[in-house]
Amino acid sequence: MEIIQTQFNTLRSRAFTLVELLVTVAIIAVLAAFLIPAVKSAYASSTDAVSAHVISQLNAAAQSYLNDNNQTFWPYRSAADGGTQWWFGFESTASLRSPEGQRWLDLTQGPLGPYIAASGGMAEDPSFTRQGNVFKPKYGTTHFAYGYNLLLPGRTLFGLNRPGRTPVFATCAQVNTFQAPASTKHPMAEEFYYFDTTEATVHFRIGGNAMVGYADGSAGYLPMMPGTLDQRLPNANIGRLDPSLVTPQ
Repeated sequence: MEIIQTQFNTLRSRAFTLVELLVTVAIIAVLAAFLIPAVKSAYASSTDAVSAHVISQLNAAAQSYLNDNNQTFWPYRSAADGGTQWWFGFESTASLRSPEGQRWLDLTQGPLGPYIAASGGMAEDPSFTRQGNVFKPKYGTTHFAYGYNLLLPGRTLFGLNRPGRTPVFATCAQVNTFQAPASTKHPMAEEFYYFDTTEATVHFRIGGNAMVGYADGSAGYLPMMPGTLDQRLPNANIGRLDPSLVTPQ
């Protein structure tokens, strides 16, 4: 009997009391309250760094293209054998007929494609897909969430008075309510490929700002023009830039 009592006392001394357990759980909860936001912030910073890398790649490719093409900006879209040549890549006719989310895109083709491929290829931007279940994929193998200033095709770099103030590229997206699985009751954000002075297609996903690449090869951040937030999906931060900033200067 004494042996059993001794073993019981030993086990009890090693076990957590209810109070100790509650204190431990409370400490873990407090630590989690501090650590989870820090982890999220670190993840956001790391994914935003990819945006900066992609913009720098686009800037470098643009400078190379302009040097090889009389400083003239490339077309946004053109017909090509077997499909459509977007400024950011080639999409076959078969792909265009495929359902949303199952199409495919060749980022190595297009006006800037060879220049980007020479530098190691384009990285996907994880900051775009941080939106979770409101992200609507367009392609099954990749995504490209950057837009080209639609007021630039055919213009020359020489014709810009202030290339350091004229955005060529920006983080972009649009709110889709018309293609499944999106609907008017379930709006979703999907990649988009141009911005202009009228449509809400700029994605202010970098701490409430859009990351842009300018005509002189520099990069920076621009805020959303007040009153242009797409209210169909307000948490996505999709809106417009001030038209005076988009217009070539």
